[in-house]
Amino acid sequence: MRTWISRRLRPLLAVSAVLGLAWAGWSQREAIASFDWSIDHGVLALAVALFAVAPLLQALTFALGLRRIGAGGPAGALARMWARSFLLRYEPSGVVGFAYRVTARERVGASTAQVVTVTGYEQLAVVVAGAAAAMAGFLGAGVHPPLLAIALFTAALVAAVAARPRFVGGWLHDRLKARGIETAGPLRGRTLALMVALDAAGWVATGLGAWALARALGATAGLDAFLLLGAFALSWLLGVLVPLAPGGLGLREGSLILTLGGAIGAGPATALALALRLVSFAAELVAITVAELAALALGRRATTAPAPTPGPAAAPIADRAGTIVVVPTYCEADALPRFVERFAATGLELLVVDDASPDRTGELADALAADRPWMHVLHRAGKDGLGMAYRAGFAWCLDRGYRVIGQMDSDLSHPPEKLAEMLAVLDAHEADLVLGNRYMPGGGTAGWSRARRVLSRMGCTGSKLVLGLPFDDLSGGFKLWRASALAELDFDSMLSTGYAFQVETTQLAYLMGKRIEEVPFVFSERIAGESKMTLAVSLEGIRVTFALRRRARGRRAGLLVS
Repeated sequence: MRTWISRRLRPLLAVSAVLGLAWAGWSQREAIASFDWSIDHGVLALAVALFAVAPLLQALTFALGLRRIGAGGPAGALARMWARSFLLRYEPSGVVGFAYRVTARERVGASTAQVVTVTGYEQLAVVVAGAAAAMAGFLGAGVHPPLLAIALFTAALVAAVAARPRFVGGWLHDRLKARGIETAGPLRGRTLALMVALDAAGWVATGLGAWALARALGATAGLDAFLLLGAFALSWLLGVLVPLAPGGLGLREGSLILTLGGAIGAGPATALALALRLVSFAAELVAITVAELAALALGRRATTAPAPTPGPAAAPIADRAGTIVVVPTYCEADALPRFVERFAATGLELLVVDDASPDRTGELADALAADRPWMHVLHRAGKDGLGMAYRAGFAWCLDRGYRVIGQMDSDLSHPPEKLAEMLAVLDAHEADLVLGNRYMPGGGTAGWSRARRVLSRMGCTGSKLVLGLPFDDLSGGFKLWRASALAELDFDSMLSTGYAFQVETTQLAYLMGKRIEEVPFVFSERIAGESKMTLAVSLEGIRVTFALRRRARGRRAGLLVS
């Protein structure tokens, strides 16, 4: 069925692109007929090139958004996806361009939710940058901005701030999910700010191109460059926000003529508006062509590149050798067999540390390990805290010379399939520790109620603020350690024995200056058994967190004195 749809959709997209482009060209007929083709061709080419910068930077924001949300395949595929969806937007409704992105999502390693989310942020960044350019233009010209420009800028700014995860972004994600609409979660505020900055840089180039064209047409008498930028940005915004405005002298051109008419007269303003429309149309086609050529060149380079020389990065089996994951268990007899079955596909070694589980989890682990040479079992005399179990497991692994030591839960709340990516990040970035992060773009919590999610975020954020650490998921226990870094931790002087052990080890690594990377993952509800988190454990975590803060202050004070 899917193949049939794909075969039928490709001709439809091609026809839509051709018809849309023809329609767009026909709508420019007045601009083409009235354009003064005798102007300096070098200036005309310069104006087109400058106008092409903005859409190319918009393409970069799209790729950036996908990368930051945990998707994004080869650069060539990203460039081609953007170019073709941008071309297909000439189809009057604009829906076909978005549909193409959804159908081509697998080529760039993205899900439908990720494409939907990033497209929304891409458009938000474009609008915010356009509104900011309009305000900057009018203020730079010493003119009081029109009320419409002020209203659009205020609305865009409020929307950008509200889209952050800590504000409406997280709430909207939950509301959409409750209605069956999947999104990839809100982008970080800094990512959206970077996208807006890139689009704003495009407006600088657009302003320069518009001024060069106005000078070539002799329409600069009584016209300020900033006023031209402000008027053009405002008219562009109106064209974007009212997509069904009629062609010819439509809303965009009409508002531009109205704004500039008082400064240079209606006749020159009309000529300039038509010229700007023609140049911007040509520049968009140039940007599409550049993106397609870039995609072709990148694809050709990828297919003609020589095979990499075998080495550490090209030998996944050798890389995985010497890597073991420690999994503490207590009354996990129902979950352990299913966990071991999924873990087997990772190609890594496993150490189960059982705390004398009364449900015979330890005996079950021995039986599972009997015919699995990559699985080991460490039995402890009793249950005295998660941290103590990890200490025993880490010591066992360090004594046997493992290169990388991981830690995770046995209830499949941590996906074993993510270990390969974490290991790749550890080696590629020469990191000492890789943290699994539920709360960065691309991560999440499946099956949690809003109340539980809020409490978890409050706990992680509280620990982050109290300890002054830059990590959003401090309480998570999904980690990969470089053994040499783990060996430097002084386990005997640690303050925690329970779940706060997760926070303390990360804090110690950070204070020691270790390189720490993060990888997003989706935390799932446990498949069996009961959670070991109790009120007493939570209170112990709060107490230890403040103790860790005092210890960190003492260490910093000691460094200052020395």
